[in-house]
Amino acid sequence: MFWRPARPRCHENLGRAPRGDRKPLFNPAFCAIVLRQSVRGFVQEKGEGLPFALAFLVLPIVLHKRTRELLPKSIATKMHPWIQDHQDVRVGFAGRCCALLPHTQEAIVFAATNDLLAMSANGRIEAPQVPLPSASWPDDSEPAVCISRARFVGRWLSTAGDVATIFAMWGVRP
Repeated sequence: MFWRPARPRCHENLGRAPRGDRKPLFNPAFCAIVLRQSVRGFVQEKGEGLPFALAFLVLPIVLHKRTRELLPKSIATKMHPWIQDHQDVRVGFAGRCCALLPHTQEAIVFAATNDLLAMSANGRIEAPQVPLPSASWPDDSEPAVCISRARFVGRWLSTAGDVATIFAMWGVRP
């Protein structure tokens, strides 16, 4: 009989509660801004909204410090070769996706309720042009870096292929 590793289930408790210094990163308003920046980056490159399913990859990539720090500096670095060179970012990624699923859902609802994000008729997420107050974080703070890298992730996802291919690269299924 062939042994297969157990797959994490989204309804299981997949980790500890966020440490005190990490809790602000899981705030629905902050997560909504992270998603908004990612959508804006995607639209900047592709000219159309972010596919709904890809929104569930943004927070696990951006909020995970090790992954965020390893991200390339330019979208000229293609996602598939980068993931092949950085296989460690896939370790625990499915679990992070499951653990952050409620945070992503809550952020989408928060963003839609507050007109930060909107759904298009074809199931893509768009970022309406609304003025936002500027953040008071120092440029090198973790929230500021997350916001910056979220925009990059959106741009990077726009060049990585279709949704199924991107999910397969990261080793997860919708």
